[in-house]
Amino acid sequence: MNCPQCRGYQLEPKEIESGLVGAVCPKCEGALLSLMNYRFWNDRNALDVKTINSEVEVEEIHQEAVDNSSALACPKCSRFMSKFNIGSSSSNRIDLCTGCDEAWLDKGEWRLLKQLDLHGKLPKIFTDAWQRNIRLKRQEQHLDDRYEALLGVDDFAKVTEFKQWLAQHSKATEIRHFLNVKFD
Repeated sequence: MNCPQCRGYQLEPKEIESGLVGAVCPKCEGALLSLMNYRFWNDRNALDVKTINSEVEVEEIHQEAVDNSSALACPKCSRFMSKFNIGSSSSNRIDLCTGCDEAWLDKGEWRLLKQLDLHGKLPKIFTDAWQRNIRLKRQEQHLDDRYEALLGVDDFAKVTEFKQWLAQHSKATEIRHFLNVKFD
């Protein structure tokens, strides 16, 4: 199979993680990962999160994960792969061929998944619920950023604290009505 990014380079089998084999490009270091193989690996290894997280901390590699911006064709079937956001705080997206159930990980994306503690949840990233949650979190963050810029940091912090208090209050509806009453 040819690399979907580097024309003329063949993908070669390589261990991405102990016992998890993918097809890796020798030039760009991207990897095609069969989700069937991933699920088998994930089930068999019952990921020990403490061990994996300590390995990531020891390495302390904050290498930027590359994210391709162009549409990729699946190396197996040549269909266009769909892009899925990893998380609300990351701009990286993983490409997925829905026909072949193969994921393309750009250089450093596996390490990024490990740092974000998502390496054991890869198939969930491709669900509508996961993607919807990311959109909602980004909208919420955008709204917070907008109001923080409008109100200033200190006032925004006070309003946020009040908003959280109000959400927990048993008479929140009455308080909202009181706040909206105007006697002009």
